[in-house]
Amino acid sequence: MFAIVLAIPVSIVLLVWISRMKKDDPFPKGTIIKLLIAGVISGTLSGIITILGAVVNFVMEFGFEPIRMMFGNSAESAQYAAEFPELIKNAQYSPLNSFIRTFILVGFVEEIFKYLCTKAVIAKKGIARTWMDTLLCFAVTAIGFQLSEDIQYASGSVMTAIYRALTPYHFTFAAIMGYYYGLAKTSGKKFYMFLAIFIPSLIHTLFDFSISALQHEEMYLLLFIAMTILLTALTIVMIVKINKWNKNKKLDVEI
Repeated sequence: MFAIVLAIPVSIVLLVWISRMKKDDPFPKGTIIKLLIAGVISGTLSGIITILGAVVNFVMEFGFEPIRMMFGNSAESAQYAAEFPELIKNAQYSPLNSFIRTFILVGFVEEIFKYLCTKAVIAKKGIARTWMDTLLCFAVTAIGFQLSEDIQYASGSVMTAIYRALTPYHFTFAAIMGYYYGLAKTSGKKFYMFLAIFIPSLIHTLFDFSISALQHEEMYLLLFIAMTILLTALTIVMIVKINKWNKNKKLDVEI
């Protein structure tokens, strides 16, 4: 419970900050709740796809025999099931394959579901009237996504809860997505819509790849530290810029 409590405060602060920015021109009633629910739904759907993709990847790499052995009833199967995690750990690691797998099953899947679920909410006329509105809507969905994900991770480790609470990177990915989505709408250039999905997916992948790679090789520690520093800096920059755009009304352009 303590770990779960640690995972929540930053997300709540971001929500309050966004709500205050919209206090003079609030979203229609219930919009914030709908966006948070969209975030939870996107997290659930992407989780299902990621698990299914991981199973397919496992079968492609190891075949069906390990599954048959692990779920058999014999003493040999029980021993195999106990030894299998170590066999997986010692399997030949390919950074390129890991990066591609992470991009497809994590970076792209999670970002595309956040994109689609947010679009489903803001499709209703009058919810996202301006460029800034779209950015904030994507950000709120990401907060819902991160809250649900943080609670899941927090149940395992206090240190993990603390780390994730201090690194609200889903918010950062979504702010970038919302910026380019709004830019595509206001400029009429579809290329920006591609960037709205591709850039967050790529950055997300680089970060998750640094975590998974570190679990296989200690040499990736510097990459993990570098990505943490980079994304923390990017999060701060996005918060400062959003605050500035809110004050100078630069993104108050109707879409």
